[in-house]
Amino acid sequence: MTEAKQLEAFQKYYGSTKKRLEKAQKQYNREVRKEKNPLIRTFCSDLADMNCGGKLLRGMLVDLGYRMAGGSPECGADDLASAYEMFQTAILVHDDIIDNAETRRGKLTIHRRYGHRMDVRGITEAAGGAMPGEVAKSAALCTGDLGLYLANRKIAESCREHPALADLILYFDQVIIDTIRGELLDVVLPYELMDQVHDEEEKARLLEKSVYDIYRLKTACYSVVGPLHLGMMYAGAPKAQLKAADSFAEDIGIAYQIMDDILGIYADPELLGKDVGSDIAEFKQTILWMYVRTREQGSAKELLRYYGQKDVTEETLEKVREIFRDTGALSYAQDVMDACYRRAKRKLARMKWLDEENRTLLLGFMLYLKGRRK
Repeated sequence: MTEAKQLEAFQKYYGSTKKRLEKAQKQYNREVRKEKNPLIRTFCSDLADMNCGGKLLRGMLVDLGYRMAGGSPECGADDLASAYEMFQTAILVHDDIIDNAETRRGKLTIHRRYGHRMDVRGITEAAGGAMPGEVAKSAALCTGDLGLYLANRKIAESCREHPALADLILYFDQVIIDTIRGELLDVVLPYELMDQVHDEEEKARLLEKSVYDIYRLKTACYSVVGPLHLGMMYAGAPKAQLKAADSFAEDIGIAYQIMDDILGIYADPELLGKDVGSDIAEFKQTILWMYVRTREQGSAKELLRYYGQKDVTEETLEKVREIFRDTGALSYAQDVMDACYRRAKRKLARMKWLDEENRTLLLGFMLYLKGRRK
């Protein structure tokens, strides 16, 4: 089958699955909004609103994993997919606080929403002296925590009669733990590289290892490996199949994050759904920055005039784009991403237990990710 046909098959499956999952998610969001206390209900409503409008790629992967392992269409994994999407939304709420982001999914982030509501009502200082911005972030942090446990409870409720409920919960919690480990590493890495104890060679090794650990833990684990594995586990897949699928999915997840890093600098702002150039302001430890920092010391000094600056102007963005292009960092990132896809394709070919329909969907999924622009 040609690549065009593979992509077409995936897009057809993704479109129909997304439409179905949106209905399930809409119902779930109505449940999330059911809160008696009016103040808490406001944040539940914010969470439910943020929990829609996404691409539902992870929910789709839960469904695809379920199909791959021979799950019965009559049973379905929609509740599991809804829970996973809530987990992702909750993690993004935390991520937005850490990054001090303004928008997510084309909407104001949770902490910005509450800050705006306080501003409109003339709330300038809390009784304890905390400033509105601090209170808004604290409230958003609690909202993100709420989302994590709502997701966990959704799995427990919907899989109550499942023989592997304990394993499903244990695996889901491990995905959350690994995602937070990756986020923690992402937060502290820039500062750890500023210490005066280690020499530049040691710092370069630490940076390269840590960037890939972040990719593996923070993105590959929760974006691709986790949902695919959870769906397969729900359908009763044997351990050998789960292991093979995990290895395949990790390469896809790393490639996904590399594309995300590229889009974070080079994407069309109208398509991205978040601030283009925010990676610059946040001093994100990406493969692009890593390449310049470890292999182009002269250019790294020039790059540091812009990379990490909070006020990212169009001129700043263009200068960073130019440095990444001219040093070869952009080409390097694209080459590593392509190598991940080639490796994943070889691993997929060895998964002989897959039927042709699901193999085609996975090949189409890879093509979809390679061609995305947001």
